[in-house]
Amino acid sequence: MEVGWFDEPEHSIGSLGVRLSADAATLRALVGHALSKIVQSIVSAIAGLVIAFIASWQLALIVLALFLLIGIDGYIQVKFMKGFSADAKAYA
Repeated sequence: MEVGWFDEPEHSIGSLGVRLSADAATLRALVGHALSKIVQSIVSAIAGLVIAFIASWQLALIVLALFLLIGIDGYIQVKFMKGFSADAKAYA
């Protein structure tokens, strides 16, 4: 890597340090809270499905239908929020 690369403002030592700090904080937030919630939700869904199959196959079919509806709802919410995020960035 050439020394002149660091002369550009976006590659200065200060901006690189800030980017590394922000990336580390983002990674910590992702791995810490979000990942634990995702794992907890998946395990709860699997446990609920197992309990439903043990209790009654009819109940299991109802639970599967509800999982499908919840999944569709989550997908729609993510798309909706991405739209708001894109609109906010456009006006910023």
